Amino acid sequence: MSYALRKKPIVTAITRDADLADAVSSSANVAFLLGADILTLAGSVERLHAAGKLSFVHLDLMTGIARDTSGIRYLAETIGVDGVVTTRTSLIAAAKQHGLIAVQRTFILDSVSIDQTLKMLQDSRPDAIEVLPGLVIPHVMHLLKPSRHTPIIAGGLLSTPEHVRSVLASGCIGASTSSRALWRWQDAGFPDGPDASWT
Repeated sequence: MSYALRKKPIVTAITRDADLADAVSSSANVAFLLGADILTLAGSVERLHAAGKLSFVHLDLMTGIARDTSGIRYLAETIGVDGVVTTRTSLIAAAKQHGLIAVQRTFILDSVSIDQTLKMLQDSRPDAIEVLPGLVIPHVMHLLKPSRHTPIIAGGLLSTPEHVRSVLASGCIGASTSSRALWRWQDAGFPDGPDASWT
């Protein structure tokens, strides 16, 4: 996953079926399917794979599939997803056991949540973590030093190139966003200067 994000660090966070076509045609290498359902998931994953992208399903937001070991096995063996995103520590080990890349989502709201995140990393050992809101990361990255061996993806409230540059400069390997304007910015090669799409 880190390799896939090296040159294309923006992860397309797909929140609606209408965004899938733009994500498929984008230059991003990684896609997070948020709010996927059992009826459309296989087709979405197939389209993403055909475009050469890694597909991740957010377990907590998915509908129609149980959030348990059997559900994860179904996603791995029948749907063929590359990985999962979840806040649930209990599902990380199951995902890894079935050969999936496991991304644990965590929310940094205060010093207590930082301590909880560090403990969570010790307990579950995910392949990467997604930290929300992403804008907080540059201010707390020094407090996450014990987790430096775990790749960090910023997510949530990232809406401008400056936001993305800031989280990447702080040490994140990627930035997850549903902003199609940011997807296009990556497609264009991360140009500097004013852009009408941000006004």
